[in-house]
Amino acid sequence: MLQFTACLLFSFLLFHLRSFSLLVPTLIGFYAFFLPSFPQLDCLILANSKETGKHFGSYRLWGSLGFAVTALAAGELLAVVGIEWMKVLYQGLMLFSIFLIFLVKDVSPSCKTATSSQFKELLKRREVLYVLIFMALVNTTNKANDAFMGILIRSIGGTEAEVGWAWTTGPLSEIPVFALFGLLLARYNEVVLLALAAGIYALRWFLFAVTGDPDLIIVIQLLHGLSFGLFYMAGVSFIGKIVPPGLRASGQGLLATFGGGLAGIAGSLLGGFLMDHFGPQFLYAASAGLVVVAVMAFNLLVVKRVKPAASKKG
Repeated sequence: MLQFTACLLFSFLLFHLRSFSLLVPTLIGFYAFFLPSFPQLDCLILANSKETGKHFGSYRLWGSLGFAVTALAAGELLAVVGIEWMKVLYQGLMLFSIFLIFLVKDVSPSCKTATSSQFKELLKRREVLYVLIFMALVNTTNKANDAFMGILIRSIGGTEAEVGWAWTTGPLSEIPVFALFGLLLARYNEVVLLALAAGIYALRWFLFAVTGDPDLIIVIQLLHGLSFGLFYMAGVSFIGKIVPPGLRASGQGLLATFGGGLAGIAGSLLGGFLMDHFGPQFLYAASAGLVVVAVMAFNLLVVKRVKPAASKKG
């Protein structure tokens, strides 16, 4: 609740800033509270899923549904009332979220803060380090897409409405992946699923690079579930298995650092540079190439050394 309250307070400052020099430190403060909420929520969901016997994806799909509905509804609403009402919409949703926190039943966690030596021991395991680096590289392209997909759509003649539909289609495509992830995990282990999802990422970025029709972008966004959704679920499951239960929150934080923080910085900076100098099509072609190279290296270093889950007993 403290983190969401801090985000709410920072939002009052963000929506009233008129200086770019003040915008950067304010955003740093905002995200310092906002981003850690994701691994904490993942940790809470993982703990609840173990207690209830339900799969992680059956909880996580509601986040995708909420994102899709909110993106579509907010777009339609702001088109009528004006973009200046964005702050009211955001702060209203944040207040409602804080209210819902009081209704959430906490679990009896064994989580504790990891020591630096424990993190070092974890990162000394080659397969762990390789997976984290691989996820950081692939997520760099996804973070670039988060920042620049709207510009791509507008550059090929798309409208704000088509941008909104693209952002709605993507999260909706995650829902069946989250719902059926348990079936996939019963046949394949996490590293195989990570490689598969990354391959779909490469296909998605290549299609973005060569298409010139905004409507096709919306159709291609159906691959979002099999790329982001599968990649995210496999990563969370992998970290959840290799990290001791008492360090689960710290393990998810480690995943967020590589797949979120580092990837977000690299995706925004490198993506902005490529967009500025070469244009959106080149950015997506380069993203596809980066993912292909990452998948090839990951396949040699990790996938071929891990036996499929289906071949293991139990």
